[in-house]
Amino acid sequence: MNPFRNIKSLIKNQITKIVIDKKYAVSTTIVGSFNDSIGLSGISDIDLVIIVDILSEEIFNELVSSFKNINCSELGLKDYDLIINDTFGPLKLNSKKSIVFHLMIYDVKGHVQHVEESPFTCHSWEQSNPLCGKSLKDIYPVINIQLSDLLESRRGISSYVNDIEKGRITYRKYEFLNGNPIVVKDYFDLDIRHKLEYSFHITYHLINNLYKIITRKNESLNQEKLSEFYLNFDSEFEENIVFFNELVLWKKSGKDNPQNIIERVKIFINAVYILIKNIDHSSNVICFKRHQKTKLNDGTFLGSKRNPSIDSMDDYTSKNKYNVGYHSKLRRSRETIKYYNCEILVETALINEIDYGQAEGLTIIQLSNKFSKITSFWDKGLDPKFPEGECQEDVLERVKKFIESEMQQSKDSLVVTHLVVLRMILLYFLEMPLKDMHKIQINHLEDYEFLNFKTYYSPKFSSEFRSKIRTQLSLING
Repeated sequence: MNPFRNIKSLIKNQITKIVIDKKYAVSTTIVGSFNDSIGLSGISDIDLVIIVDILSEEIFNELVSSFKNINCSELGLKDYDLIINDTFGPLKLNSKKSIVFHLMIYDVKGHVQHVEESPFTCHSWEQSNPLCGKSLKDIYPVINIQLSDLLESRRGISSYVNDIEKGRITYRKYEFLNGNPIVVKDYFDLDIRHKLEYSFHITYHLINNLYKIITRKNESLNQEKLSEFYLNFDSEFEENIVFFNELVLWKKSGKDNPQNIIERVKIFINAVYILIKNIDHSSNVICFKRHQKTKLNDGTFLGSKRNPSIDSMDDYTSKNKYNVGYHSKLRRSRETIKYYNCEILVETALINEIDYGQAEGLTIIQLSNKFSKITSFWDKGLDPKFPEGECQEDVLERVKKFIESEMQQSKDSLVVTHLVVLRMILLYFLEMPLKDMHKIQINHLEDYEFLNFKTYYSPKFSSEFRSKIRTQLSLING
């Protein structure tokens, strides 16, 4: 048996032992390289995210003290030093023959804020299963990352580079005022090795995050595959990939320090943001919108069997112009789209609302009384068909056919459709659980957008829309 595998198991068991009986601990997750490491190098930075219900100085000190009391010999690491890093940010405290627990402790409110402010970090964390408690995705899901997240992070990245140039790095830590946590800044002096290390950190994560946005894949590529992807994606980016590969070579060998490091990092960052803007400007936009309200949107199931007209939109005007407008065969979709500036209108039954069958016109209480099996299936997380009607999977199949076969993907388009269809479009493009899609509520005339470029789709959600969906899918809404 691999001795390190046994050490990893002992470390996980020790973490579990610390948090399992703490009632305030909502979630404990090991994130980062430790999960995938195959050698002892993985113990030099064990990134641990702990979410508590409400953070206080007492809880913080109790957790940190518990980790400080770990006996390295019991982990099979006799003669190793124990280091506890309880700061936030890129600060690394590893040294030879040391085991480092990087404790990132948040309460639920703090985690929500972190998701909103640092979606890339939290999106990466969500790929790890919890060691104890709830998953990070259940507490408050990131849902997606998009180009605007990178654009909004530019000031922070530029500040990061300026810090490196000055020979220091900014990190954050807790201080407590009357027992309540306050996050404050501090600085750490850098040597040349750390300057190169953090320069690699910036360049790799910047293009890796952009890759995730472009492809909508949650995987992280290694340096070689990333280089190959960008050389194929944009040939004008080649010079920057040459610099990136120099950093990769240095990181692997520890030799041949790249020259003019700070200036070239700045050029690299600028080139990435030029690429992002080019993607944004050259993309076409597809807007998915819910129809205007009708008198039958009254709390009963309104699907495809009833066909009411919309409430008045006489005072409504839209400045946006679209090459193509798609609407369903239902009156409420067809009447709504006429208030928008579309060069061509296309009608398709593929984006009709779900067929509720015999549940059409019933309230949820009436449905539960008349067809109790359906609600019992829902309680189990299943997706039953409505009596003589459809289920969500049926609508999803229609959505797939519409997007892949009928929609002109290279055109600026408006799609006016219905609530369940809009949910399934989100499910089609993003990794979201089918069993939770019923929680998503989209208002009448509310919309969301996707960018399409070089056969790739990327969400372009407003911050308000994304925060609303995050809240609807999260435990804090439960």
